[in-house]
Amino acid sequence: MNKFKIAVIDTALDIDKLLDDIRGKVEIIDYFERDTNAVHSALVINTLLKYTDASFIEKIYLYNVFNKENRGSGISTVNALEDILQKNDVDFLLMSITLTNEERYEYCKSLCEKIVSSGTTIVASDSNRFLGRRCYPFSFECVYGVSRGEFLESPFFCVDDIKKKHIFGDSVAEFVHYGENDYMLFGGNSKAVPKFSAEIINAMSKKRHFCRKNVEEWIIEKSLSVDENVLCKRNRPIYLSADRIKIYDKICNYIGEIPIGMNEYGSISPSFELIQLGSCDLVRFLVFILERFNISTRLDLMTYTDFETLGAFCNYIGRQISDGKKIFLS
Repeated sequence: MNKFKIAVIDTALDIDKLLDDIRGKVEIIDYFERDTNAVHSALVINTLLKYTDASFIEKIYLYNVFNKENRGSGISTVNALEDILQKNDVDFLLMSITLTNEERYEYCKSLCEKIVSSGTTIVASDSNRFLGRRCYPFSFECVYGVSRGEFLESPFFCVDDIKKKHIFGDSVAEFVHYGENDYMLFGGNSKAVPKFSAEIINAMSKKRHFCRKNVEEWIIEKSLSVDENVLCKRNRPIYLSADRIKIYDKICNYIGEIPIGMNEYGSISPSFELIQLGSCDLVRFLVFILERFNISTRLDLMTYTDFETLGAFCNYIGRQISDGKKIFLS
């Protein structure tokens, strides 16, 4: 079994928010004072661990290139890339960040090309919004650049242009551990990068010889086409059977008891998008309602379609009741 060294260029890290089985493998390189309020890097690493096993990871180098005002530093990113090149022992580099400074474009491209030539696989995210400027390193042809996609089934990515290494990754929000017993909602290209990377790590851990050629061959083999594997956003009607309507009515009766400000959202219907509640309030809402129905579950095992709307959540509860499942909250 192959074990890998992974570099993550991201925000500061509160080490206590990582799962126990990875904390001792993390080396933090801070270019700014540690900010314990930063959450992004912990969610990136915990997403990676949600889809791969910590035993496949020998070490994680975490480079903090963000200051306390949550502003990324291009100079620090360059320093991180130079350090990774000098270390010459990194198998995967994850960058759930984008750069836009034109002055550093060519130098960053040169660094990434040298890092890839040394044997490292780089996976970087596209911006979640149009910036009107050239973004990198996801656009470098030596880098697997991940843009937003939504997926019906595994594999949860597809190749848009393998020559340019352009990937559509699963950007749909999902619950990720934030500490051993807490969860946060995490989505966008930032989540798509570690989720896509985890599948590569899983596959490469079983290869007798790990190399960039094996990575690309695996991506081509496992990818479906855009038409086959991308689920475009659309308004889907919510159908509730008679038993689900009873569940919906019970939830409506509980609304006033939920310890969040549900009233500010106006009238509630089966098509109400629960994602509006935000990460923390959504966790409170789901846990509160599930407890009322005597259902315990690990939120990170729920998929987005389970809590996309109130109607979808009613259907989820109905399935748990009919299946008699008892999955206990960790």
